Amino acid sequence: MEDHGYQPGKLSAVAAGVAEAGGGALLGLGLATPAGGAAVAAGMVGAAAVLLPQGFFGYAGGYELNTVYGVAAAAVALTGPGTLSLDHVTGYRLARPWMVPAAFAVAGAFTAVAVGARQARLRETRNSPAEEG
Repeated sequence: MEDHGYQPGKLSAVAAGVAEAGGGALLGLGLATPAGGAAVAAGMVGAAAVLLPQGFFGYAGGYELNTVYGVAAAAVALTGPGTLSLDHVTGYRLARPWMVPAAFAVAGAFTAVAVGARQARLRETRNSPAEEG
């Protein structure tokens, strides 16, 4: 993660893993769908930020696939889990309508901080004089 500009690397890797695997598991189960969808979408924004210089299309190493996954996760979070879900079984206790904007606000804030700090570090690295060794 540090090679891609995210610091500290170990914490960034854990956060990305929790967002992607944890959020994906929640979406797969249909449990806490707003939180799961927001987490996956946020993780995909972080991944897409790394691939931004390669452009959009996946064949060129771009962020196309991350965008598809992020939009799909956001769509499920926004539209709800449906009747074949644990949220339905539990009476939508973890998927209340107010939870959708709250989940996206929290995930968006964390993502903005992480990606913004990464961008600032990359700009700083590009603008600093090369070290002589």
